Amino acid sequence: MCGVFVNETIKGIFIKESKNRFLCTVLINGLVNECYVPSSSRIENYLELHNREVLLTKNQSKKKRTEYSLFAVKYYNKYILINLNMINSIVQFMIQENKLKTLSGFSIKREQLINRYKADLLLENEEGIRIVIEVKGIISSKQEVMFPSIYSERAILQLSRIKQLLQAGEKVSYIIVSLSPTVRRIILDDTYREYYHSFKECLELGMQVQAFSVNFHDGVITFGKRIRIIPL
Repeated sequence: MCGVFVNETIKGIFIKESKNRFLCTVLINGLVNECYVPSSSRIENYLELHNREVLLTKNQSKKKRTEYSLFAVKYYNKYILINLNMINSIVQFMIQENKLKTLSGFSIKREQLINRYKADLLLENEEGIRIVIEVKGIISSKQEVMFPSIYSERAILQLSRIKQLLQAGEKVSYIIVSLSPTVRRIILDDTYREYYHSFKECLELGMQVQAFSVNFHDGVITFGKRIRIIPL
């Protein structure tokens, strides 16, 4: 199976997130464990986790406070990934494996600075064409999700700088990755007016947008399916 391979996982039962948003408690083999949450946002803003089966990965670094990190939660007999820190690696892999056809044939660099903008990925080919990649992740158990799901001043600032890049002639691709196989449609939420208008301005300047989901099975993350973005 071609996909992103994940280190061995262990099952547990989620108890609760801690006041420290990077920590949670999980029941593992009958014992209560403190585990690391690899997300800057509280996961329970997106999913109900209490008493659900979760998957954890063992932390490689001995310096970490916890032995395990939260990796996925089980919904509808499928797993929704929770580790948002993986999305750049997932997108990089999918590009390298030609799952995103419009981005094939490029070399890839991580976290490059371009005119004060830190790109998640930067693609370049032998003809001198380069594409700035901005990656966003979605965590949801629903088929239809609103995007963005929360107000983010950082995301608005990013769009402002993306607009400047587009005006300077750079090519930009905005990629939304659903870490859940259940998502079928993404609706741009105009409730967050500043983000919505900035996003539309970038589209008018030529920013490309696409979305896809991923699946997780037998220790491997694979390409799921394309997701429709409304009203694009």
